[in-house]
Amino acid sequence: MIQFQEAMLADQLPEIKKGEAWSLDGTLPRRARPRSSNLDNPKGLVASSDEGVLRKLSKIMSQCGLATFLASGVSESIRILGREKVCLVLCEDRMTGGNYEDILNAAENSSSKAPVIVFSSTGDWPDYFKAIRARAFDYMAYPPFLAELPRVIRNARASQLPSTVEGNATRISNSSRGEIL
Repeated sequence: MIQFQEAMLADQLPEIKKGEAWSLDGTLPRRARPRSSNLDNPKGLVASSDEGVLRKLSKIMSQCGLATFLASGVSESIRILGREKVCLVLCEDRMTGGNYEDILNAAENSSSKAPVIVFSSTGDWPDYFKAIRARAFDYMAYPPFLAELPRVIRNARASQLPSTVEGNATRISNSSRGEIL
C-alpha cells in the first residue's frame, strides 16, 4: 500500500523522482483531496475496490480535465458525494460495502446530482439494462476501449449543461466528432 501511494505521489510530483526535498499537506486525508494540481477544475469521483483500476481511471479523468477524488468503497464514496461538489462519478459495479446502486442513490440525493458511469469486468447485457433502468448514465466494460471512456465522460458532462435540447444535441455530437465509435 505504501509503495502504491509513493508511486501515485511520484506521478503527481516530479520533484520526488529527482530526490529533492518535499512535503505533503497533512490537513486532509490523501484520498479526500482530488488528484490534480488545479483544484479549480471540475471534480469527479472514481470508486473501485481495486487500487490499479483507481489509478488508471483517475488518470483518464484528469486527461479529461477533472480533478479526481478516489474512493475504495461505497461508504467512502457516499461521504465524498455528501461534502464535495462532484460533476461526474465513475464506479465499479461491485465494491466493498455495497454496489453501484448505493452510489447512484447518493449521487441523486447530492446537491450536484452528478451522472454516474458504472463499469464492470463482465459487461454483460442484462447488467447493462439493469444499470440503465437504475438511472446510471452509462454501463461500460472494464477495461474500456481507448477512446470510449473519454467520449462517454464528455457526453455525461455535456448532459449537465443547461441549454435548449437542440444546443445539447449539438454539443454532444460535436464531442464525438472524429472519434472511432
